[in-house]
Amino acid sequence: MSDAKIIFWDVYGTLIAAERGDFESLIRREGELRSAFERTVKNFGLSIVPARLHDLFLRDIQAEREARSSEGVVHPEVRIDEIWFKLLEKLQPHESPTINFAREVALFFERQANPKQFQPRAFEVLAELQRRSLRQGIISNAQFYTPIELSALLRSESTGKICTYESVFDPQLVFFSFDLGVAKPDLAAFRPAIEVLTRDSIMPDGCVFIGDSLTDDIAPAQHLGFRTVLYAPERAPESPSKPDLVIHNLGQLLEWL
Repeated sequence: MSDAKIIFWDVYGTLIAAERGDFESLIRREGELRSAFERTVKNFGLSIVPARLHDLFLRDIQAEREARSSEGVVHPEVRIDEIWFKLLEKLQPHESPTINFAREVALFFERQANPKQFQPRAFEVLAELQRRSLRQGIISNAQFYTPIELSALLRSESTGKICTYESVFDPQLVFFSFDLGVAKPDLAAFRPAIEVLTRDSIMPDGCVFIGDSLTDDIAPAQHLGFRTVLYAPERAPESPSKPDLVIHNLGQLLEWL
């Protein structure tokens, strides 16, 4: 498909493999979070029992989602740095924690709870598409640490030649759910991309969206007119949503584009 102008990527499950799945999967598996909370409390000297911090963390996430849902947001996205900031305010009321400190704690916790690596051949494919001068963007459920971790993986794979994700992805074509306040499959997570395409006189069918979820990625992207590629390392599930292509390793994408 040599007429593709822009490649949009989902991050988690598509470009990046998270050891314990995505954020939603992780917080449902509470037992696997315990040691991460213990290490976080110890590392930052927090004055709270880890199990209590765990309970407050999950409770505050749920409360924030319920508040956003009551405002009519169907697929609300919380900002995990703000969750941590509010927790630290409660734990250290006399020390006035900063948002930067909250992000330091949140990033440490995330790396303890859910180590990540590139999917097989992901870096190779990104580099080759860049060599072909294809514009690459992102539409993904994400948190503030997503660009940090993506940049770190790119630096590692490129042995320092790529310092930041913005060297590979066009910043005007990057849309993270934590910035938008809504999560996929909400169409509102995709519409800012459509606005940029319209401004640049590019039709959605001149773009390809690559994701690993038929529900969160393929269906909404198709609804808005994107061509779609489902990344399914295992057998693709049955669904009314039929992607233009199903690939079982990311390298197959290079044969199609």
